[in-house]
Formats: sequence, C-alpha cells, structure tokens
Amino acid sequence: MTRLTLLLPVLVGLALCMGCVPGDRLHFPDAPTHTQGFETWYDTNRDDTPDFALAHNDEGRLESLAYDDDRDGQPDRLYRLADYDPDEVPHLIVLIDSIPYDALMRSLAQRPPSVWGAFHRPVKVIAPYPSMSAVCFSDILHAPPMPGAINKHYDPRPQHNGVNNLINKRLGGYRNPWQQRLHYNIDYSDNSSAWLKPRPWLGVEFERARQAFDASPDRTTIVYIATASAMIMKYGQPGLDETLNELERFLLQVMYERKGAVQITVMSDHGHNLAETAWIDVEEKLEQAGFRITDKLKQADDVFVEMDGLMTWFGVHTSQPEAVSEALLAEVPEIETIATMDGPDVVVRNVGGTARITMADQRLTYALQDGDPLDYGSELSNVPLSRDEWFERTADHLFPDAPARLWDAFHGQTRNNPQVMVTLRDGYCAGIEWFTWVIDPLSTHGGLNQVNSAAFLMTTKRPVEGPLRAAETMDAVEPGWVPPIVSPASE
Repeated sequence: MTRLTLLLPVLVGLALCMGCVPGDRLHFPDAPTHTQGFETWYDTNRDDTPDFALAHNDEGRLESLAYDDDRDGQPDRLYRLADYDPDEVPHLIVLIDSIPYDALMRSLAQRPPSVWGAFHRPVKVIAPYPSMSAVCFSDILHAPPMPGAINKHYDPRPQHNGVNNLINKRLGGYRNPWQQRLHYNIDYSDNSSAWLKPRPWLGVEFERARQAFDASPDRTTIVYIATASAMIMKYGQPGLDETLNELERFLLQVMYERKGAVQITVMSDHGHNLAETAWIDVEEKLEQAGFRITDKLKQADDVFVEMDGLMTWFGVHTSQPEAVSEALLAEVPEIETIATMDGPDVVVRNVGGTARITMADQRLTYALQDGDPLDYGSELSNVPLSRDEWFERTADHLFPDAPARLWDAFHGQTRNNPQVMVTLRDGYCAGIEWFTWVIDPLSTHGGLNQVNSAAFLMTTKRPVEGPLRAAETMDAVEPGWVPPIVSPASE
C-alpha cells in the first residue's frame, strides 16, 4: 500500500474542512488609535473612543498601563509594572514554533516599542540537533527522550515491526511527553487543518492559549503556538511578520486583562531559513544507488528514510552507514553535512572534507581527517574542549556548538536515532512528496547551521544572559520549575 493510499482519507477529510476554522479570535484592536507623547492609545471595546494606553519612558521601556473608564481622555486608573513582585504574579510562558533569532531582532528594531517595551533584550538560544520541534521542546521542557525525531520513525523492537508511526495515536488524542507539560497545545487533527489554512488558525490558537491561561490552576502556565510554523513555511517573511503582529495583539490583550499583573516569557524552538525551497527525492537517489526503500530492515541493502514534512534534515536507518553516506554524497550535491557513527565516535563529512568527533574525560575533540567540513579552522580543530568551551566559542559560528550537538544526536537525544543523519543546504529540502502538493515552501528548518538552529528567548521577568542552550531556558526564567503533568499518556 502506497503512502498516497494511506494518506488519501486524511487528505480528503482535510480538503472538506478547509473552510472550517472553529473558535473565537482575539478581540484586542489590530492597531492603536493614536500616540500622544509617550502614550499609545487603544480603543479596546471598539466604540470609537480610546480607553486604554501604554505609557513608555523616553527609552521605550513600558512603565505603566492607563485605563480611561469614563472616556474623557484622562486616565482614571494607572498600574505601574514595577509595583508588582515578578515572583508573585502569574508567569505565562509562550512557546512559539519556528521564529528565528536574527529575523526577530530585525523585526523588533523596526517596530514601535508597544508591549515589546515590557521585555528585556532577547537572547539567542541554540537548538539541539536535529533542529526539529519534538527534539527541541523535549530539551526545553526537560521531557524524556522521544522514541524518534519525528512521528514516523524506525523502531527495531518487535512490537513495532520496524516502523513506529505515532500519527495514528496522535489523531486518537495521544500527546508526546513534552506536550504533557503544556496547558495548551493544538490537537493533531486541528494542526493538520491549520497547515492548509494557517492565517485564520493562528488567531484561533492565540485565543485558545489566552483561555487556557485564564483557566490554568498553576502559577506558571505554558502554552504552545504551533501554527506559526505553517505561517512561516507557507508565506516566508510576510508570514513571519503576520505571526509577530498576532503575537503582539495576544501579549497586549493579556497585559490589558491582567492590569499588568503578569510576567511573560516568549521563546521559540529553532530557527528557520526564510529561503525558497526546492524538494529533493532522496529515496529515489538511494534507489538509483542500489538500495531498497522499506519499512523493515531485513537485507544488507535495505534502508528506511526518516523524514517529516519538508525539512533540511533527514535520517537513514541502515546496516551500511558508510555505503549510504558515500552514495548520498555522490548523488546529492545539495548536502551540507552528513554524519554517522564509527564505534563511539561521530564522523561528519561533506565536500569540504571529513572530521571525527571524539569524547574523552567529558571533553570533545573535533579531529580533522581530511579537510575541515565544519570550517572551524586550526584554533578549534584537534583540541579537546569542554561542552561549555565549545558552546562559548562557537555559538555564533556557521555551525553553532556542532560537536556537542552531533555527539548528542547519536548518544541518547532520541531513543532510536538513524545511523545516518543528513542536512541539506538552505534552499533545498527532503520530505514527504504529497506535502509539496499542499505547500510551496518559502522557508524551512531542521539542519545544523546557524539559521536553522538559532531560536530566541525574551522575558519580562528579569534580564537573561545569553546565548543559551535549549535545555537551559526554563532554569533561566523559572528557576526550580517542576513540570506539571497535564494529561496522561501511554506509548
């Protein structure tokens, strides 16, 4: 049975539901009515009379919220943000998919201070590898390792008969361990609809997140906005701008309703390359090289290709990682890096050469064998460094923290990692072919490089020093946080 046959009922169902976008939207105005000095006024009840204002200082910091109850043009109530103890008011953490650090910083530099003036300066966050949402959010929320980097992954255990496909379980309501730590997360069927029609669904998601915050029994509430990923992949930079506009409305409404008695953190999971992207049929390339695509590895030439959506990353499960790597490098010139294991070591290669990543006494060495595939140069090559040293010295490099991230990818980042991990250069992707019928990608992610890997964190709670690893983010904004188990699940 082909993938298309399996997916046809889902596609038909989604097509029938393309016009269905259930749920309310945010009610906060799209734009202010006017600015008066350092005050920005809004008509929150849409009666053509401004009734709420943000008051900034001359440096753009948001200092207070003003409410004009009798609509006479003068504030009747004033709430100063500095009067609240940041550790005593509720803390809302917004996880938003796919917003890249550099693009966020460019956008904020061009926007009026608005609600952004309540936040301290954003910091860069380096995602794990592969830079895929389930892997990243598992790190952020200190969840146990996923069984695979994506929903449909190879699992050699007998009960899974080769392939463990979590999609059917997700459609039935199953939530991955990291999702069980969320107070709001779009369900899987709605997420599929949102990929077809992300613009209206983005507003629905933010309103559902707001309602979840209102209903939360916890002082720290975590919500996740998944539709942002579809907005950016489908519409590129305009989609990113629209997403940030809707995020701003959401933050304004929360601030307005809570009278400023709230702390807010916003963070993303990984970067996005904002590049028009062409699909590559990597399965066909492997078949041309003599390998057999299958869902269960039985013979030496059998391979299972692990890929999701349209991403710059894919993995290959195989008993011949060296042969698969050589074939891919020969057949796919768009490859940026390819990584395998050799004993305990990780070998990374590309057209620029081959290097070996070794571990001894908790220190990682990037040992050159032929060329310099990560372009680290002599100062970082053949030198044992601690994890902290690697991070500090390479966080802004083309391949940030690559030795540690590659090592972890093959040593427990997921429970069933592929034997070969591949990243494609920006502008190219691998993935499920039928997805190209639904979306013509203007951006994607998954890879090892800076633009795929650099996410962000910004918070009103306290200044945060960066850059950070994904796993360090929660401790930075909510020290001592203990994850709630919001819903049970079984594998």
